[in-house]
Amino acid sequence: MPRFPNWVWLLLAIAFAFLSSILALGWLKRQAAIQAPPREKTSLVVVAAADVGPAIQLAASQLKMATWHLETPPPGSFRNIDEVAGRVTAASIAPGELITENKLAPRGTAPGIIALLGPSKRAMTVKVDEASGVAGFLMPGNRVDVVVILDKGEFDKDPLAKVLFQNLKFLGTGQKLENRPGDKPQVVPTVTLEVTPAEGERLALASQEGRISLILRGHGDPQTAETQGVDTSQLFKRPGKEVAVAPSTPLPSPAVEIIRGLDRSKQSSASR
Repeated sequence: MPRFPNWVWLLLAIAFAFLSSILALGWLKRQAAIQAPPREKTSLVVVAAADVGPAIQLAASQLKMATWHLETPPPGSFRNIDEVAGRVTAASIAPGELITENKLAPRGTAPGIIALLGPSKRAMTVKVDEASGVAGFLMPGNRVDVVVILDKGEFDKDPLAKVLFQNLKFLGTGQKLENRPGDKPQVVPTVTLEVTPAEGERLALASQEGRISLILRGHGDPQTAETQGVDTSQLFKRPGKEVAVAPSTPLPSPAVEIIRGLDRSKQSSASR
């Protein structure tokens, strides 16, 4: 057997070490691939970059792309900012909230209150009780009940309060100047509500005949309640106090006239 120089054995050792390292590294990679969980597939969607109010035309600066945790984004969402820029919002959108078609007005809708109206609905503005108009707790898109208070005509001495409508969509507030005879013009709070044409007729008459107040409904509460209304005499009725009833006057008994020749006499049925 030939004797090799020492440097040959050194090169062979280095080569075998290098080959072993490559084989070991490949085996470790295969084991890691087997044990590692599969990566979730994601997608990109359009979200709000800032707080956006209702009936606002969206600009590209108010939008951004975000990662959705599924490969398929939710129905009605958008994958491109250009598809959303220029559209008008139909509701308030918080920062980071997903933009979907149901949060936008139909394409071509102009900015403003018209963007908040549903199909076959109208926007109607009426005067309201001052607390309802300027308290600041109402936001566009809230749902309200409408109460009318009648205190004139036949209700002059006994005013009546009655829930007239329930679950109407609140669109916004405002103010208008009202001229009253003998007084200076006064600022009167107003609200704009979403109504059907029939509801608008009743609401116009109610605002003319009485005073309107609003009741804020809870989110997602579509239930209606049957009410009979309440008047002042019922509201302040003292407990245990009975209404005095005047004694009734007995009716006179019917009488029968008896004629015997030239004599006439009357006889009541009670004396028979």
